Amino acid sequence: IYFNVFITLGFGAGIFYLLNFCFKKWKLRNKGIALLITLLVALLAFYAQWALFVSLMYNAEGTMGGDTWVKSSFNLEGFKAFFLHPSFIWEAMQGLNEVGTFTLKKSPVSGGMLWAVWAIEMGIILITPLIMAFRGITIYPFSEKDEVWMNKRTLPGRLKFVADKDAVVSSLGNHDFAYVYDHLSDEEEHFSFATAELYGSETDDHQYLTIYNHQFTEKKGKMEEKKDEVIEFLRINRNSL
Repeated sequence: IYFNVFITLGFGAGIFYLLNFCFKKWKLRNKGIALLITLLVALLAFYAQWALFVSLMYNAEGTMGGDTWVKSSFNLEGFKAFFLHPSFIWEAMQGLNEVGTFTLKKSPVSGGMLWAVWAIEMGIILITPLIMAFRGITIYPFSEKDEVWMNKRTLPGRLKFVADKDAVVSSLGNHDFAYVYDHLSDEEEHFSFATAELYGSETDDHQYLTIYNHQFTEKKGKMEEKKDEVIEFLRINRNSL
């Protein structure tokens, strides 16, 4: 059952990565539309995997009730028949639910418990790509002038840890970039510092600055890093940095 959870999570994540690749190619910048497309595709994928599953079970040799199918093969016509007829899938699901599709502690899981498992699987397949899409390609800077996604460049050096975000944002907003050039000494070991990334394109009039805080703490004899985004995509004039 744990393996099935990972498979389901991977399926949901795969939907996101495929769509995120498409959104990047399509130059889709509207986050709301991206989320809507993600939801619709996730619903279609959930439905299609059920059509595939029941078509494979229809062609399988063996018995249900927790036993293993001896042999099964993909049949395109069978898949199309189930895919185009939701009522067939529903009837098959009811039949599968009566006998169970897997065992837990050598007992077939069926009835209400199996419906609950399927509901959880549906939630994972739908919610996983949606959550990931909130931080997908559509949040990144796009140059309307150059019609390209802006390139990311990591600025050199470690910066002072951002303790007062508003003060740093105010300074940068007033075109005072002394903070970004005030690097910490490389000769000293720092457990709290910041790093910066800059997004830009060839001719766009603006760039976008992102700053992360880094903190290292010791846990059980090992150093662990915590990275937090404190300033995201702050718009500044071109060639400011």
